[in-house]
Amino acid sequence: MEENPYSSTAYWLSQFTLPWSLLFLGDWGEMLREIKAGIAMADKNRYEFRAQTLRLYQAWLHFHGMDFRGVVSICDSILPSFSDAPQSPWRRFCLILAGSAFTALANYEDAWKRFSWAGDEMDRQTVIYDWYTRILLESGLTEFWLAKDDLPQARSHAERLLKRTQATPERTWQALAREANARVATAEHDLEKARDCITKALLRMEGCEVPLAAWRVHATGAELSDHMGNSGLAEYHCQLSRATILKLSNSLPAEERLRKAFLSAAPIRKVLETSYGS
Repeated sequence: MEENPYSSTAYWLSQFTLPWSLLFLGDWGEMLREIKAGIAMADKNRYEFRAQTLRLYQAWLHFHGMDFRGVVSICDSILPSFSDAPQSPWRRFCLILAGSAFTALANYEDAWKRFSWAGDEMDRQTVIYDWYTRILLESGLTEFWLAKDDLPQARSHAERLLKRTQATPERTWQALAREANARVATAEHDLEKARDCITKALLRMEGCEVPLAAWRVHATGAELSDHMGNSGLAEYHCQLSRATILKLSNSLPAEERLRKAFLSAAPIRKVLETSYGS
């Protein structure tokens, strides 16, 4: 009997690894197409868990696209599917994504619940990919405490984030960790430390295609340079951030709702509309 190629482990492994790669390469339109095709195939073959995992990837894309309400909606709809598999890394991933989205929406109570549930589960039992999930958790908690204006907590989690990313060769996360530490240092009025963090983030990005980090690092570099009175450098960083943002948005179809959400988000509008030139 001929084996169904869509049921093979190799096929489904590609369905999970390809969207991940496309997200980090900034080809969001292709990622969305791959996810939708994968979900349709999983639904057709009644592979519910695989379909829900791909929907989780879709929530991850919506998070980077700054559609935070979309992230919460997707995560809330799929979390019950992962609750029957507490040893799955996807439940923890789902909780942290939802917590990060709630933080961006200033719903700190629900954010803290999700972060706490994920952290408690990881403390009770280690499962596959927890090393990566903890990077996501430390990133989310850094943003949470920054939003709450608790700078000692934010600094503590930013430092933990940096330590965890330094144990991997992943340039995107290493640069993002430095950028997060730069924002914490700026909030603490330690501009020299912030500049050092941005310099090191730029070094981690050098020679690499890391758009998820690039637009943020350059945006923060622009604000920092402006604070330090260097409008020329600020405009240079702003232009590089703007170019990366447009590349990300242009990878999505013009009619795609996520594209509109991304371009209308406050941090994105700030980069697109700000000029540091004389």
